Amino acid sequence: MANIGRRSALRLVAAASVAAVSGLAVTARPALAAQHLWGTCTRCRVLWFTGNGTRGGCPAGDILDGGHHHFGIDWMVKTVEDGGAGQPGWRWCAWCQALWFNGGTGGSACPSSRISAHSPIGPVVVGQPTAVSGEYVLEDITNRDRPGGFSGWRWCFKCSGLWDATSNSLYTGNVCPRDRQPHSLAGSGDYLLRRFGSTR
Repeated sequence: MANIGRRSALRLVAAASVAAVSGLAVTARPALAAQHLWGTCTRCRVLWFTGNGTRGGCPAGDILDGGHHHFGIDWMVKTVEDGGAGQPGWRWCAWCQALWFNGGTGGSACPSSRISAHSPIGPVVVGQPTAVSGEYVLEDITNRDRPGGFSGWRWCFKCSGLWDATSNSLYTGNVCPRDRQPHSLAGSGDYLLRRFGSTR
């Protein structure tokens, strides 16, 4: 977890998930720069943090170590400190590295956690700081900072994770850790992300 670094609460990485059923909250100030190094897993299609030197845990499994496979796009995710429009309550799972919503009523499901649920607090390792997630904010197609962005991101009510529901032909899987079946679109809004370095 030594590679996790950013300002304030992000110094120990963060992430979150989204309960698309509720309305999105809007913060008062304009958005600042967001955290990058978020990637799409080509096997389970969740958004996960690629900057920690670990591939986390993928419910689709892997012949090497069970980790996520990065599609190659570097996505940005805002924190509450960044400000701007969107829905707060998203967290980074310190076990599987995925983004998940910490405000849903259906619980969550993690392929790596010992308690089988996502957690914003990582394992305790003697002599090392414990990783703790900050709070993230996601824009929605009806509640965004500016035009543009890439929509089609959805909240899965089964696992509470954020997953890419577009371009099925680009992926080898769409696997939810709750039941190893496809993620669900039920109850989700249409969220959007922005590419690192893009003006969109």
